Amino acid sequence: MKAILLAAGLSSRMGRQKLLLPFGGSIVLGTVVRSLLDSGTEIYAVLSRETSDAVSADMLTHTAVNREPERGQSSSLLIGLDMMPDGEDFFIMLGDLPFVTSCDIMNLARQFGELPQDKSVLTPCRDGRFGHPMFCRSVWKERFKTVRGDAGGRDILRGYESEIMRVEAPDGSFTDLDTPEDYKKLLNIAR
Repeated sequence: MKAILLAAGLSSRMGRQKLLLPFGGSIVLGTVVRSLLDSGTEIYAVLSRETSDAVSADMLTHTAVNREPERGQSSSLLIGLDMMPDGEDFFIMLGDLPFVTSCDIMNLARQFGELPQDKSVLTPCRDGRFGHPMFCRSVWKERFKTVRGDAGGRDILRGYESEIMRVEAPDGSFTDLDTPEDYKKLLNIAR
């Protein structure tokens, strides 16, 4: 399976680059990359200048730097979509979800493989909130190309409500870190 890894955010609420914070014997981004690689995923990573300098080239073979991350998450998604081969199913993963394990990814990939023909997206969902990783049939490469701002593809997804398969997923699919308080809580959970 192929993944677009979005790792170019500004981390403005954190006050420093959150993906470079120590976590799980590595850094937050390193932990996410390791889970993706351990699940057999081919990664198409969109990085910031800072995160690009911190990730070794032997871990990621397909990378691009978002030189204008202030345009929001959608700017990174568009870069990732441009890197993605045509006609391929893919999933979207966020760089600040270090509790998503390789087993979680493989479980969701298995469910995506069993998706009915009338569905094109499989996503963790809880209390109306989409989680990640979000698995998409290849048709979404074109559909997502109209995204703008920091909402990612949420608004576009809602236009195809009948095609979305919502599934249960572990807390890690929803546990991101945006603030210093979030980071402290995550470190306590990780111990």
